[in-house]
Amino acid sequence: MKWIKQVIRFFLILLLQVMLINNLQLGGYCHPYLYVVCLLVMPLTLPRWVDLVIGALVGLTLDAFCNSAGVHMAACTMLMLIRPYLIERMVVDSERLTDEINVSSIGMSTFSIYAAILIASHHALVFLLTNWFSSILFTLLQTAVSAVITYGLVLGYEFIRKK
Repeated sequence: MKWIKQVIRFFLILLLQVMLINNLQLGGYCHPYLYVVCLLVMPLTLPRWVDLVIGALVGLTLDAFCNSAGVHMAACTMLMLIRPYLIERMVVDSERLTDEINVSSIGMSTFSIYAAILIASHHALVFLLTNWFSSILFTLLQTAVSAVITYGLVLGYEFIRKK
């Protein structure tokens, strides 16, 4: 039953991302990607190879809607690759995390740092691959602005979901 909830959440967030959020581009600098929340909150009970496949499929799905030629697939796969190692380093008793990763399960401060690191890493790879290293300052600005906005959206989502 939990997986049905996760799949429904993914499709609703994907719909929100494609129909609304992708059209919120402020001066070419801000490209928020709320869909990463689906990957951030996934439970740790799956084998790591399944996490990588899910990350690749989520990225591929967004690539299909954004015409981004594998950029999101690479970034989501990278996010899912470093996610378990980050949780092992940040959460003292990570074996007890059988349910979703969220504010309630790991605490606000830990979740905030966890989300910030993964969002920044995801966005850095997306914009490095998108801009092909053409302008490092523009890429850094895009990464910073988009990551901060996405981080705010993810925390907002967590607070709405918690209530």
